Parts: sequence; structure tokens; C-alpha cells
Amino acid sequence: MYKYDPPSLYVTDAFYDWLVDVSLDLDASKFRGEVVSADIQGEIEQLLAAEARLLDQKAFSTWLDLYHDECAYWIPSEWPAPDPRKTVTLEFHDLRRLLDRAARLETGLAYSQYPASRTSRVLSGVEIWASEGRSDEWRVRCNFALSEFRNGFNRVLAGWNGFVIRRTDDGLRVVLKQINLIDCDRPQGNNSFFL
Repeated sequence: MYKYDPPSLYVTDAFYDWLVDVSLDLDASKFRGEVVSADIQGEIEQLLAAEARLLDQKAFSTWLDLYHDECAYWIPSEWPAPDPRKTVTLEFHDLRRLLDRAARLETGLAYSQYPASRTSRVLSGVEIWASEGRSDEWRVRCNFALSEFRNGFNRVLAGWNGFVIRRTDDGLRVVLKQINLIDCDRPQGNNSFFL
């Protein structure tokens, strides 16, 4: 029996090594001539659209159902993203921490989100390629613009998202969401909502 449920035993040095490798692949400036099937392309694009919509609707429990049991949600504080073991990150969460944050935001009493942000996300330039050596996993990169309205003020956050999407018995699941803000190395505002 573990003290916390779910346990975070998967966040090991090997997991961090994998994150660094994935991050380098997602940030590589090479043309992705690889072709995924139209079915896979459509499924993944639907998953990304649902992930963005559920965040905008603040449907956090349903949003978390899109995530793998061994996942990471990572907002690097540098460009390009360095090894998260060796630098401060804006956010780094495993599934347990995501569940904690979602539960806190769903109470409606989170001071940093009172009043709650209204958001609208736009994704573009979706690129999808197979993870090396796997037939059940894909890497995805897309640009995003996120408009936020809160407490009478509008602002726009922008950058690119890197995803690792894996097929499971329950369908496609997000294993990694890496949010690369174009201003990640500058002071951030109140980013207390999920990006």
C-alpha cells in the first residue's frame, strides 16, 4: 500500500532521460517527411481538439481521462527545454499532482483563480510522426495561441506544444504534454490555470 494514490514511482531517472530524448526530438528542426495514416492523423487531431476544449470548459476530470496513468505535464522555463532535473521549470507534474491541481481548481475556491479565467485555445500546424521503435506511440508538435480573460483583462499566451500520444486498451492517451511558451524565460503572470 502506498501513501499516495496514484503513486509516482514511474518518475525515475530513466523517465527523465526519456523526457530529455523526447524533448530533443520534438524541438529538432528537421522536415518531418514521415506519413502517418489518415486514420491516425484524424484520431490524434480529435484528441488534441478535445484536450483543448475540455480545458477551456474547465472539465478537468474528463480532461484527465485523456491522460495515461504514467504521464508528465511540463512547462520548461528555458528555450529550448533543458533537462528538468538540472533547471527550474515553470511547472512539472505527474498524474498525482495533476489530480491535486484539478481537484483544487474544481472547488471554485482557489484564490489564484477567483474569479476564474475564461480561456480559448487555437491549435495549428499539427505535425505527427511515429515514436522510434514503437507502433503504438506518436510524437506531435503544434503551435498554440491561448487567449485568457480574467478580472476585466485580456492577454494572449503563445508557443508550441509537444505531445507523446500512446495507444492503450482504452484508446489514445497523452503520455507527455510539454508547453513551450515563447516568453518562458521572462516573468510570467498568473498562470494558475492549466495551459
